Amino acid sequence: MPIDWQAAQVLLTAQGYACGTPDGVAGPKTFTALYAFAASRQADDMIRLRGKVAAEHFAAYGMTTAPRIAEFIAQCCNETGGFRRFVENMSYSAQALVALWPSHFTKAQALAAVGNPVEIASRAYGGRMGNDPWPSHDGYTYRGRYDLQLTGKVNYKHYGDLIGIDLVTNPDAAPPEAGPLIALEFFRQGKVNAAVDRGDFVEARRITNGGRIGLENVAKIRNRLRGILLG
Repeated sequence: MPIDWQAAQVLLTAQGYACGTPDGVAGPKTFTALYAFAASRQADDMIRLRGKVAAEHFAAYGMTTAPRIAEFIAQCCNETGGFRRFVENMSYSAQALVALWPSHFTKAQALAAVGNPVEIASRAYGGRMGNDPWPSHDGYTYRGRYDLQLTGKVNYKHYGDLIGIDLVTNPDAAPPEAGPLIALEFFRQGKVNAAVDRGDFVEARRITNGGRIGLENVAKIRNRLRGILLG
């Protein structure tokens, strides 16, 4: 069913997320309001940027149906804490480090690494995903970033090539639009859109996250967005 964007604009405005005069055109203001609604907060620069990218690129990536748009924004919102955090927080207890990465941390190594995010990420992600092993800092340099927590040097290279931005030389210097563009490529390349089209949201989350973490929160945000997009 096609999206009635004018009706969606009316609903967003009624919820306190103004997007200009309802005209049925899904432009930057409308997508900004949609992102802000998903995050349950008013738009800031990061949300406005994503609204602009959505208006300019969603159609080219096939992000044109209510289920696809709702799932995409919901997953990105979940992964970034409401579009606030775009780099992985490597703050873990020793117990959590051993539980999450038992092949990368002994109990002694975990205790010694607590409070040192560089060592934690370098050990946790070192020696895989194209990263050199610890004591190289590759694991930290290429830790989870951007809208869907892209991780690993090989993935930085792959998605950087797809969007035409060098993510490998200095990931911190990547322009902010890299985040949503990577996420759009991932939904297309990783077949997340195909899972959404089948209505298999568990699989869509598995492809994105590798498991079921955040599944309930994504569903909550998705359903709120669908209420706007489908009336």
